[in-house]
Amino acid sequence: MTGGPAVVALGDSITAGVGDAVTPEAVHGPGWAAHLATLAGASRFENLARNGARAQTVVLEQLDAALAADADVATLVVGGNDALRTDFSPVDVGRHLSRCTRTLRARGAVVVLATLPPVGLFELFPGRVRRVMRARIDAVNAMVRATAARERTGRGPSVALLDVGEAVRRAGPGAWFVDRVHPSPLGHRHVAAGGVRAVAAALPGLPGPSAVRSAPPDTSTGALLARLPAPPPPPSAWQRAAWLTLAGVPWAVRRGHDFLPGLVRAVLDDVRGGVGPLDLDLTELSDLADLRAPEQAAPDVLLPGR
Repeated sequence: MTGGPAVVALGDSITAGVGDAVTPEAVHGPGWAAHLATLAGASRFENLARNGARAQTVVLEQLDAALAADADVATLVVGGNDALRTDFSPVDVGRHLSRCTRTLRARGAVVVLATLPPVGLFELFPGRVRRVMRARIDAVNAMVRATAARERTGRGPSVALLDVGEAVRRAGPGAWFVDRVHPSPLGHRHVAAGGVRAVAAALPGLPGPSAVRSAPPDTSTGALLARLPAPPPPPSAWQRAAWLTLAGVPWAVRRGHDFLPGLVRAVLDDVRGGVGPLDLDLTELSDLADLRAPEQAAPDVLLPGR
């Protein structure tokens, strides 16, 4: 590998860049993965993530393109949309994560997985709703950690684990976008800084800027942020109102048809006896017999970011 690493990003709207802008006509910005690529001195960056993607979506619609990109580093942040659906299955999320991770590593990529913070929007809801949603996010995170632990064994490129919640916490009160589901521009930049440290720990010999070759201490977050374009000012009151009218209400209506019935059932279960432990049989992640390493590398292609 000469020059900086080739970076490819897979996942959902967080990686697509939702929240990394403040105006209603430009909801998408570059996104945390693009900022990570900048900090890593990437020779090439491709963003395959898209709004609404679930773990299975990544396998069916993004994985082949990521393999064709022949990347050195692949970021994979997914699971939040799964937790918002009626048919949520943490074991299915774990199985899809394992398939993506193992396939990408077989092609030679360091894979960056990420645990998720509680969804800020639902932290504003009554206690039972918060408890249900936290339990779902905790279940996703358990699968992410289990996948990282399993895939770190053996030969081949490593697996880095990024704690998005810790990165958002470092950003302070301004970490959330107006929807309180996605990081704000400041939050995206803090997630990118955390991602750089995770990659540096997994691949200390990575070419590029010294910030990647040698993992900086946590206190150097400010230095990393200084190397990125400054985030725009927080949205004004009218920009928040415009977002709520043009994007927030339509999103709630679309998602409500699927999510609200499941949320109501989950809350009723909590009323009857507590959320209880979700079925997290981590041994099921080993059921990947259909997974094979590619016979040969696919041709290198450049795909436009989405």
